[in-house]
Formats: sequence, C-alpha cells, structure tokens
Amino acid sequence: MAIYIFHPTETAHRRADGIGFVVAEGVSQSAARATAANMIGAPGIDAWAAVLVEPGMDPVAVEGLPVGRPGNATWPQRTRGNRVLSS
Repeated sequence: MAIYIFHPTETAHRRADGIGFVVAEGVSQSAARATAANMIGAPGIDAWAAVLVEPGMDPVAVEGLPVGRPGNATWPQRTRGNRVLSS
C-alpha cells in the first residue's frame, strides 16, 4: 500500500475548519483519498492535490497540530474547535 498526502492548492478549496493537510494510506490514490475524505467528513477533497510519500520527496512543514480519527493511539483526537473527526 502507498501513503499519500492530500492538500488544497487553490484558496477556493480550503476548508473553513482549517484542515488542509491529510495523510492516508491506500492500495491506490483513489482509495487513500476516500479514506482521507471519510476521516475529515469531506467528500469534496477531489480537487485537492495528491502527493505520494516516497524516498527523495521534498520536506514539508504544516502549521498547527495534527488530528487523528477517534480512538487512534498516535495523534491527538480533537481539533482546534474541540471536535472529533469522522470515523
């Protein structure tokens, strides 16, 4: 399975809640995108760019804190607005 990062490249595609960077794994880009969209409750991330995480990729930094789906053991589970993401 491959790991992808999804993010909006156009201002019009940014989310009001500030989420703008999602990492998801899938057997294909479309499967990973579906997992990402389900987690953040946003079927409209089709317009977001996809970046395959692979050796030699450019480093990246993201402003803000990470947020994972409820019940995960790795990431914080609440957004800045004190809400949880979709499962």
